[in-house]
Amino acid sequence: MLVSAVIPCYNAQSTISIAIDSLLQQTVFIDEIIVVNDGSTDDSLAVIKELEKVHDSILIIDQKNEGVCVSRNNGILKAAGDYILTLDADDYFDDTFVEKALDKFAENDQYGAVMCGYVRVVKGKKIMPYIPQEISLQSCLMNNGALSCLLFKKSAILEAGLYDVAMKDNYEDWDLNIRILKEGYRYGVVREVLFNYTDTEFSRNDTAESNDLELRMQLFNKYRQDYKQHDAFFFREFIKENNRLKKENQRIKNSRSFKWSRSIITIAEGFKKIVKTN
Repeated sequence: MLVSAVIPCYNAQSTISIAIDSLLQQTVFIDEIIVVNDGSTDDSLAVIKELEKVHDSILIIDQKNEGVCVSRNNGILKAAGDYILTLDADDYFDDTFVEKALDKFAENDQYGAVMCGYVRVVKGKKIMPYIPQEISLQSCLMNNGALSCLLFKKSAILEAGLYDVAMKDNYEDWDLNIRILKEGYRYGVVREVLFNYTDTEFSRNDTAESNDLELRMQLFNKYRQDYKQHDAFFFREFIKENNRLKKENQRIKNSRSFKWSRSIITIAEGFKKIVKTN
C-alpha cells in the first residue's frame, strides 16, 4: 500500500467533508483515509460515517477525547501505507499535491517529508500565498519552517518516535520535524501553492500564538544540547534580524508619513499646553 492519510477530527462537522473530499479528488489514489474522531460532541462522527458508506477507502477510529497528538499517533500506527499524508479536519489540499509530492520523493532518497506552498482561507477568500524554503536542523530549531500538513515517509515518523504527547498545547508538528531532521532526513518542497489553511475562530494556532514563549521554552529545554551545539548559527541570525529591524525602524522614521504624523502630534501637544495654561 502506497499512501495512507490521517485526519484527526474534533467537532468539525462543517468542514470534515471538505477535507476528506480533497483527498478523494487527488490525481494519485490514496489507499486509505483514516479519520480519527477524537470524542467529538457535534455531528462529526455521523458525517464521517455517511462518507464511509460510499467510499471503501475511508476508515474510522472512534476514541474518547485524547488530543491531536494521540489522534495522529493512533492513525499512523493503524496506517498500512509507506507514506503518511497528514491533514487537519478544517483544511484541504489541491488535487495534484500527492502526485507532485511523490515525484519529489523520487528525486532524493534523503527526503523524509515533502511539503508545498500554502494559502490562508479567511471567510472563503484565499489570501497571503506563501511557498516555504527547504529547512535544516539549524533553521528548524529557530523557527519551524514546515507545514503541519504534508506527506511523510512513514518510516521517518516511526524512527523519530511519533508525535510527543507532552506537546499537547501545540507545536507538536514543530517538535516532530526537529526529531526527523535529527535522524538525518531532509524536507523537500513542491514550489506550488497546493495547500489551503483555513483560519477559524478559536483555532489551536491562536492558542499557540498567545503561549509562544512558553512553547518555545519547552522545545529549548527538550533540545538544549542541540541549541548549544548550533549557538553560533543562532547568534548570527539574531544579529542579522536585529540589524534588519534597526534599518526598518530608521526607514520608518525617515518616511514622509512618519514626519507628518510627528508634526501633528507636536501641534496637538502645543494646544494641550495652551488649554492648560488658560
